[in-house]
Amino acid sequence: MANHLSDEQLMKHLAECDQKAAGVLYDRYHAKVFGYFVRMTSDREASRDLTQNVFLKVIRYSHSWKEDKVFAYWLFRIARNILVDYHRGAKRFYDLDEEPEIARREQEQAIRSSEARESYDLLLDAMAKLPPGYRELIEMNRFQGFSYKEIAVTIDSTENAVKVKTFRAIQKLKEIYERIIVE
Repeated sequence: MANHLSDEQLMKHLAECDQKAAGVLYDRYHAKVFGYFVRMTSDREASRDLTQNVFLKVIRYSHSWKEDKVFAYWLFRIARNILVDYHRGAKRFYDLDEEPEIARREQEQAIRSSEARESYDLLLDAMAKLPPGYRELIEMNRFQGFSYKEIAVTIDSTENAVKVKTFRAIQKLKEIYERIIVE
């Protein structure tokens, strides 16, 4: 499988049962997905499992991917759904008298996780209110880690234009986010 194919072209191949396409997509995105889970769970071992689950779902549901969608958005929607399921199912039970230190750490972790989830949800709400072009730039640059040059190639623009548009997008996102917090 040629690495020069776009993510969307690879998804088309995967939907047609070309399993090599899954390997290329995994190579491109596993570090980003794993990093996302580590930042959201603070648990490297769980993050490995969650990352594997994401790519299993990509393969399993490749037929449901729509060709007009950006693969990275679809991938991270799957990752986010898996994260939500993980947080629902990760409630651990300890006898508070027997394991007070573990219980305290679990409670602190749950509070941090809840605060992070709330901030993340507010950010997603703000992102949803951005014009699609701005949302795409922020997703690609800040969430996916693409360089301005890589984005410019992807959207058929210049690197300087991408820098300016990304700056404007971030400013707009800050305005929307602050309005949401005040509401």
